Amino acid sequence: MREVGETTLPDLPRVAVASMNATHAEELAIIERLLAALAEDDAAAAQAAAEDFARHVEEHFSREERLMERHGFPPYPIHKGEHDRVRAVVAQACAGLDTAEGRERLKAFIERDFLPWLVNHVSTLDTATAHFLAMQGVE
Repeated sequence: MREVGETTLPDLPRVAVASMNATHAEELAIIERLLAALAEDDAAAAQAAAEDFARHVEEHFSREERLMERHGFPPYPIHKGEHDRVRAVVAQACAGLDTAEGRERLKAFIERDFLPWLVNHVSTLDTATAHFLAMQGVE
């Protein structure tokens, strides 16, 4: 676990596909940078980091969805549905960072909602998906 200001970043479970683990590690590094900018109340740095975060979430989810589709993962619609729900929530949380209140809302979202969700998502849906994909030869 790593500390960023008052926030402890979780150690994510490892899954059976190395590329998914790498994506999860990249996402935590971006979140770490975002939380540091929010802790410093640096609006410009927070905006840039929030854009990187939202872009990475989209790339992360899209990459997994392509793999699930390509390999015929049976519960694909369930996993994609969760991704779609979180995409919308992330976009909303990353809006309005030009105010201190907006930056505080994003910080609270990351700490209270996104990080616990990410741990749960990796522990459940991503673990099952990675196991299936690894059996298909995905690394």
